[in-house]
Amino acid sequence: MFKLPLYSGAEKLSDEERNRLHGTDSLPLKVSIRSFFKILKPYWTSRDSLFSWFLLFVIISLTAGSIWLATVFNSWYKEFWDAIQNYDLDGFKYQLMIFVILASIHVVVSVYNAYLRSCLVIRWRRWFTDKVMGEWLADSSYYKMQLQDRQTENPDQRISEDLNSFISSTLARLLGTATDIATLITFSVVLWDLSRSVTFDIFGHSITVPDGYMLYLAILYAVIGTVITFILGKPLVKLNFRQQRYEADFRFSLIRVRENSESISLYKGEEEENRNLRERFRYVVDNFVRQIKYEKRLGFFTLGYAQTAVIFPILIAAPMYFAKVITMGSIMQINSAFSRVQDSLSTLIDNFSSWAYFKAVIDRLALYFDSMDQSLEVKCLEPKSEGQNFVAEHVEVRLPQGGVLCKDASFTLSAGDRLLIRGHSGCGKSSLIKTIAGIWPYSSGQVTFPEHAYELFLSQKPYLPQGSLRNAAGYPGEAEHEGRTETYFKALGLGHLVKRLDEDNLWDHILSLGEQQRVAIVRALLLKPKVLFLDEATSALDEKTELTSYTLISEELKDSIIVSVGHRSSLISLHNKSLICKSADNWQLSVSN
Repeated sequence: MFKLPLYSGAEKLSDEERNRLHGTDSLPLKVSIRSFFKILKPYWTSRDSLFSWFLLFVIISLTAGSIWLATVFNSWYKEFWDAIQNYDLDGFKYQLMIFVILASIHVVVSVYNAYLRSCLVIRWRRWFTDKVMGEWLADSSYYKMQLQDRQTENPDQRISEDLNSFISSTLARLLGTATDIATLITFSVVLWDLSRSVTFDIFGHSITVPDGYMLYLAILYAVIGTVITFILGKPLVKLNFRQQRYEADFRFSLIRVRENSESISLYKGEEEENRNLRERFRYVVDNFVRQIKYEKRLGFFTLGYAQTAVIFPILIAAPMYFAKVITMGSIMQINSAFSRVQDSLSTLIDNFSSWAYFKAVIDRLALYFDSMDQSLEVKCLEPKSEGQNFVAEHVEVRLPQGGVLCKDASFTLSAGDRLLIRGHSGCGKSSLIKTIAGIWPYSSGQVTFPEHAYELFLSQKPYLPQGSLRNAAGYPGEAEHEGRTETYFKALGLGHLVKRLDEDNLWDHILSLGEQQRVAIVRALLLKPKVLFLDEATSALDEKTELTSYTLISEELKDSIIVSVGHRSSLISLHNKSLICKSADNWQLSVSN
């Protein structure tokens, strides 16, 4: 769905150039702009966006209403201050009543504008996050991205935070820009009408100003400020990008400590972990210090610029007031209109840090989607489904660097067969299992599963999802509530956990590896796959418990094909076939009685 290559066609980059691009702190501006529209398009061209278009129309209408109210307020300023200048008490009371009405309308319009924007944000985010998570989890993209591109770090942050920031910032920036343009056009007309050509005497000199001189001064003031702001604030783009990266890396390191707390505690590795966390946090602090220094420098200018803008229109209108060409009300009206025009023209100055952050978010998402798009090009061996046997033909397994682990491995397994894959550590046994599972891209050959067969792969470190232990035992299927789970737990020496089957907890932290492996065996017994792969799935069990596990599997899965990976000699007698790795190009299949 999200096909977002950064360069394509004639611009297509080499792998080296692409790696350099993924390692940069900021993408070229034209790439960021093109990526922005590609990220924006999917939702707003989908059927789900129809109601959002209606919300957007209402938001724009309310925004237009607020601009109209601003013009009414602008006229009100003249009437109100003229009433004060003329000591017109009735006029003063009347203008206060008008103010109350206008202010009430303004409050309602502003509140509903903000409310509908929030509604639009959550609708867009819900759709966008659902689609991105679906793409990330589909076709093992989350796994292939780690194999293919290790520079695109922290996909969790890009999905949970960057998507939200992109949506919120897009609405804020685009609607803000549209509002600024509309305000600029509206109040440019007002300011032009308020600054007609006039000749007046002041301090003994005759001065003539041209039509629209207020508008010219507002534009000149804003242009000068924008140029200086861009020069002062440009480094913030890269610093914002780096800050997000360092914050995510630091958070990920903290999560790793939490997830591996038992191992760290056993190793007494607290000092090393503390040193590592402090080092990563130092990157956060150092970059943040550089960031706030640039923001301080930028802040001096922008705040000074904003303060000067308060008095600037009064200063340039004051000579005409003292020459009795205009009234106090006219000065306040000019001040209001000038401020509106100047604010609209100065949007980059006022929001430069926000624009820098927005570009950093776009760049991070662009690189993420590009990495995910690249992962879709990673082709793994696709197993077929036909016949009654499991067949591996001329399977070759390679390392990412190109070395061969397994060459021309071929074997056939029928219902009830038990195959043990053996060999020295690092010879490629687990990679062969990943190839058969269809998740190892550096492979070739053909794998065929029995037709309509359900296959299950159990690894050395079982995955226990969040939730109850009963749900974990039935994963990825439904939890079982007819008593078989309790029976299998007791048979595998997990009877002490039966009372806690429906307790939600972090079971991968609570249970030992041996207990987790037995839960995984229960999973196989409950799901009853036609083909079961055990990749050192009993390595943490003692030989007696391992024998119990395989005995249960043999009894409950009599007609299933079992493929095991292991080093223990005790496993040999539990299988009727062996595939032994003698060398990369010599994998021998043997059959025992």
